[in-house]
Amino acid sequence: MTREKFIKRLLEVFGEDTGDVFSNGLENGWLEFEDKLYHEDEINRKNIARIIHMYLLKVKGISDLQDISKAGELRDLYDCRVCANHIAQVYLRGIMSAKELSVNGGFLWFDLNGEDDTSAIEDYLIRAYEITKNV
Repeated sequence: MTREKFIKRLLEVFGEDTGDVFSNGLENGWLEFEDKLYHEDEINRKNIARIIHMYLLKVKGISDLQDISKAGELRDLYDCRVCANHIAQVYLRGIMSAKELSVNGGFLWFDLNGEDDTSAIEDYLIRAYEITKNV
């Protein structure tokens, strides 16, 4: 799924206008210029995490979880220091899950640059939407 399709789908799930998604997102601080610049690129997991987290924070007013230490079980959490909080927030809220690698005793990782199929992305959006209903 491209970044643009993901952003439009997020807005559809939340019942928002999908007109000029980039202006809205940039003005309200939940999108970055790179989202507009690379709108035709396939979206990866770290960008899905960032966009969902920032949308929930900036648009829906969902405060960050203060203690993200349990997300430290993700071996690649700090591979992207800028992304770490975004990933921790969506992981700990159960929006996005870890992947388990069973090499050398097994460990959990987020797979920052991995891509998910459309059904997995739809699940993330539904879980994010459900969080706003329980607040």
